Amino acid sequence: MASIKTILIVDDEPRLLESVQAGLKEHEDRLEVLTAYNGKEAVELLKSIQVHLVVTDLKMPELDGFELLAHISVKYPSIPVIVMTAFNTPEIEKKLLESSSLKLLEKPIDIDELADSIFEGLKQSKEEGALTGISLPSFLQLIETEKKTCIIEVSSNDAKGYIYFNQGELFSAVYNDLKGDEAIYGMLLFDEVEIRIKRNVKRKFKKTVGSPLLALLMEGLRKKDEKFGNQENYDSSPVAGFSDQQEDQHENTIASLTRTTTEQGDNQMSDIKNTLARLADVEGFMAVGIFTPNGEIAAELNNSGLKIAEIGSMANDVLLKAQKATDMMGVGRGQLVHVDAPKAQILARCYNENTDFSITEAGKAHLHMVLVLAKDGNLAMAKMKLESVIHECAEAFR
Repeated sequence: MASIKTILIVDDEPRLLESVQAGLKEHEDRLEVLTAYNGKEAVELLKSIQVHLVVTDLKMPELDGFELLAHISVKYPSIPVIVMTAFNTPEIEKKLLESSSLKLLEKPIDIDELADSIFEGLKQSKEEGALTGISLPSFLQLIETEKKTCIIEVSSNDAKGYIYFNQGELFSAVYNDLKGDEAIYGMLLFDEVEIRIKRNVKRKFKKTVGSPLLALLMEGLRKKDEKFGNQENYDSSPVAGFSDQQEDQHENTIASLTRTTTEQGDNQMSDIKNTLARLADVEGFMAVGIFTPNGEIAAELNNSGLKIAEIGSMANDVLLKAQKATDMMGVGRGQLVHVDAPKAQILARCYNENTDFSITEAGKAHLHMVLVLAKDGNLAMAKMKLESVIHECAEAFR
């Protein structure tokens, strides 16, 4: 009979902890489930009890998930970790996350999927030659995804480097005499890294990193492969497990997501703004923004001085969660979220020509539109015009 393994679930939402405990009860002959409300409680439990696997959220009080992951990388590098996140992660980035014992699950959590991931993690941790520890690429991707500001200390044996993120943007890096991109490449060659994190950053840093994080990670993996050669757990392609065709498709997707109206020319920008201006006729109109599925603003019309980029980013997060939830309910993907706030009405609408809401495909438009109305605005007219306007704007995002 297999021995019972102890797993630790860390999240500041009591209802989520209760539902996970209830959902995993059918596996009580194989799992003992412990819970903690934040990273600080988790650290204390790890000191006193042998834990075989950790499942953690990232945003928590006291000690957040990033600090917990850093602590585990130093003190308990062999413990597999599953991270719960509300962000939808492209498949190519999930492959990079799989370069360590860290796995990623999107909220709301599917209990069956969580159970499968737990047993898979426990199985891999016992296998000879299995990957252990939280890899640096995994950790950096999570920092970017969650838009965190912090300094990361990365060490391996006697080597040590530092990386600075500003609201999720990879900003500066230093390792020995190397700076910027080259410093990142140097640290990506580390084996068995230890990660420490500092949140309260007061000093200002000069920007030294010039390349996007994903490009650096892909090139870093290639450099590591060149240095160490093909090993049992290492693939020779720039991103482990991806063919050249899949890489090209991903590059096309990224190009589609990050393309701005400025890059498409002054005429197209003018056309988009003219189209958005039709919403300004709606009674109570305050602002409207077009966003990529990642929450980056591509165009806006703002008559009220609202921080539409910030509002849109948060509304985008709510929309993604709603889509995931309705999909799990088996009722189809949700396309529109209405937030009835005390001072305003917010509509967030997804337009995706792909049949799968979680996938963006090159050549097919995928955009989100966020419309803000005054509390007493004409909501019915806003919804009607929003449908027409978002279809017209989609042409610019194919």
